[in-house]
Amino acid sequence: MTIATRQPNFRSPAAVMAEAQNVWRRLFEHSPLPILVLAPDLRIVDANESYLREVSRSRETLAGLDMFEAFPDNPLCAGADGVRNLSASFETVLHTGRGHVMPLQRYDIQPDGRPWQVRYWYPKNWSVLDDKGSTVALVHHVADATASVLHRKKLPLPSSSRSSEDVLQRADEAIWEARELVRQTHESILACRAGMKARS
Repeated sequence: MTIATRQPNFRSPAAVMAEAQNVWRRLFEHSPLPILVLAPDLRIVDANESYLREVSRSRETLAGLDMFEAFPDNPLCAGADGVRNLSASFETVLHTGRGHVMPLQRYDIQPDGRPWQVRYWYPKNWSVLDDKGSTVALVHHVADATASVLHRKKLPLPSSSRSSEDVLQRADEAIWEARELVRQTHESILACRAGMKARS
């Protein structure tokens, strides 16, 4: 019986650090948590793939933009307060150095080259501190709650007197319901295929 022995690690500290940085980068890129990284002046530094999918934007169109230039309030929504509330949350994080969990927030998005879409989020913001306790970056994480909010509301069909905001909200509800139906159908097809393979 052969006894396994631990091989000595002859890699330099620089090589170990480079590998650790690569691992961290892969964790960031492939995390299922949507994450946006901002400079302390609220310029967008980076976003992972999960975040880019959630907001239907590309990294190239966001990099270097001010947060609220990239994500302004929806001009079709008269009561939009996303910019004001998120700005206040960032200010809290910058002044305290502690994370801030926001309540449910409506904050509509406008995907690249497409119309505005109604969105509801649970945002959380926190700071990245250096060794001296100074903020070197802000992290913005969101959880999309749109489907559950629209399902709970079950808004009535818009009449001709309703605003364009109501029309957009109904359209988004229909889109989310269609996506859910497609997802369920896909899962059923995969389950059927697995059952057929098991029987063959």
